Amino acid sequence: MHDRLGLRLRIALFFAGLALGGIAALILGLWFGASRYGASLDGYVIAGIVGGLGIAGLAAWIGLLFDENVARPILALAGDLHTRAAADIGSKQIDEAPARYLGALAPAANAINEALAEARTAQARAVAAETEQLQREKRLFEALVRDLAEGVVVTTRDGRVMLFNRAAQGLLDGLGLDRRLSSLIRPEPLMQALDRLALRRARGEAGPETFLAATASGEGFLLGQISPIHGAEMPEGHVIILRDATTDLKAHADRDDLINALMEGVRRPASAIGATLEVLRSAPDLDAETRASFTAAEIEELDRLTACLRDIEARYEAVTTRAWPMVELAASDLMDAVAARSGGLVTARPGDDWLRCDPFAMAALLGNLARRLVEERHRQHLELHAELHGQELWLSLSWTGTPVLDGALQNWLSEPLSQGYGRYTGRDALAAHRTDIWASGILDRPKLVLPLPATVAASRQPPAPWSDFYDFDLPSGIDAGDLADMPLDRLSYVVFDTETTGLSPRDGDRIVQIAGVRIVNGKVRRAEVFDTLVDPERAIPAASTLVHRITDEMVDQAETIAPVGRRFHDFCEGAVLVAHNAPFDMAFLKAQETRIGRRFDHPVLCTVLLSAALFDSSADHSLDGLCARLGVTIPEDARHTALGDALATAEVFASLIQMLDQAGIHTLQQAIEAGNRQTRLRRAQSY
Repeated sequence: MHDRLGLRLRIALFFAGLALGGIAALILGLWFGASRYGASLDGYVIAGIVGGLGIAGLAAWIGLLFDENVARPILALAGDLHTRAAADIGSKQIDEAPARYLGALAPAANAINEALAEARTAQARAVAAETEQLQREKRLFEALVRDLAEGVVVTTRDGRVMLFNRAAQGLLDGLGLDRRLSSLIRPEPLMQALDRLALRRARGEAGPETFLAATASGEGFLLGQISPIHGAEMPEGHVIILRDATTDLKAHADRDDLINALMEGVRRPASAIGATLEVLRSAPDLDAETRASFTAAEIEELDRLTACLRDIEARYEAVTTRAWPMVELAASDLMDAVAARSGGLVTARPGDDWLRCDPFAMAALLGNLARRLVEERHRQHLELHAELHGQELWLSLSWTGTPVLDGALQNWLSEPLSQGYGRYTGRDALAAHRTDIWASGILDRPKLVLPLPATVAASRQPPAPWSDFYDFDLPSGIDAGDLADMPLDRLSYVVFDTETTGLSPRDGDRIVQIAGVRIVNGKVRRAEVFDTLVDPERAIPAASTLVHRITDEMVDQAETIAPVGRRFHDFCEGAVLVAHNAPFDMAFLKAQETRIGRRFDHPVLCTVLLSAALFDSSADHSLDGLCARLGVTIPEDARHTALGDALATAEVFASLIQMLDQAGIHTLQQAIEAGNRQTRLRRAQSY
């Protein structure tokens, strides 16, 4: 009985019993007085009713005050202490204001919390000190693998990804931990390479196997080398090194096409010219009219040959330009490099624009020109700034002094660019970038203008921690039918959130943004994020824009829910879906399943219901309330964005997994059942 009745209910029953006892005592006293001394019975009845109501009211009032100021604060303190015992949320203080009438209880709870935080910190320091050498080696390994130019993927024996680096993530859409590599590339070449590798090992030979495979979309080609993992106590699997072969194959194909086009384009004019010359040589006595017709034919074929060569030249220039390595960078970084190479002769004016170029070549070119400008005629006050012109970013190098003549500029461009580039000249660099540089400006402030292709700024999102890119302790392969009995900390999850035009998908409201982040092996993987705007194909009400700050203009060029939904479904493959107030978000996805062409029949967990299963019913189960309780911070500019709320919910859910395990809720089925028992909240989640 003690376990079934909560603290607040027991206190309410206590005060109800107190009230009933007082009323019974009052009735008994009135009856005794009436029977002993006699009087009007009506007077005693009225006195009893008034007295009984007074006692009941007093007991109820005192009970409510007790509930508000004693019972609920005690439950809140107990919940906070339980949360801090189950999840490490740092030394954040427990709010003492609600427990102000409990005397020293709240300060004592904070003292316990601080002692626990200090103990955890001391334990972490002790562990860190003991493992410092291991950590140094780990950091070295991380730095080596993370920043390799080639893509690196490590798979388990059954082909699931347990490590990848950023280069591999750029090569393979949808790459993530616990994903099957065979779903990201065409599997046949990989399987053949594995068979050859097994045969090689059977013969006692070492070394990798090479394979060429298309990506799953068929839009790219990857050249790979696969090797088995060697070493005792190492997980069984394979290391795969990947390189993008799409450009190389395209370049080879373009060069072959150029050679074929050259042969075809030259063969006919050359044969015709040769035949014409043979006729003219063999018949020197041709009349003038016939000779003129042959000469005209020669000129026509010669023009055709010249046009062919010009076309081949232009196509060859495009091929060689595309093959030159270009990177995207901030214009301010390039201008700082120019200022450094010029020895302080150039002042860079900062800006926020981005461009695409070979930064070394362009910095060397502009630095050389700056030195030449100063050496000849003593030009001064050189300044470099960038201006956006359509799809180009114009870099302008201006100065005070005499203008530069075109002949001098061309001579400077003919000089070698840098010792590191051999005989490669400034003119070669401009040709590789398919651009030019010219003199411009008025006499008192001349300038050189260099246009380069503009690009969008890189994301300012902080990079995901490297630990999000590997996990050597992945659970063994799980079949869909086994999910219900799997421990919660061994499952893969996609924690997601949507922003919408309104609250009712039945009335035509649509998704305008959807984002998700994966949790694998109990860890939030910020490297594996899905985030995109969605065109709802209807106007976004102003009231909704006030909440999520998404306007009609922002989604004007976005994809509709059909392609976005298919990509999100692929992102969620093999995962349990998690959301805060999940029925709301799932209702919007379910409403669009026909258009998407996929069914979202994944298992679903709701953090609202799980919170209600763990904490007292009077607790705050909102996302802000859970974040405050579990020490999760949502940046102000990220609140009510799909990605910001999804990341916050993921951190909350990762903490709830630990607390659910301590509460005896170990498996997915048990978690679903615990949520289903919250009938009052479930009735409110009807959309």
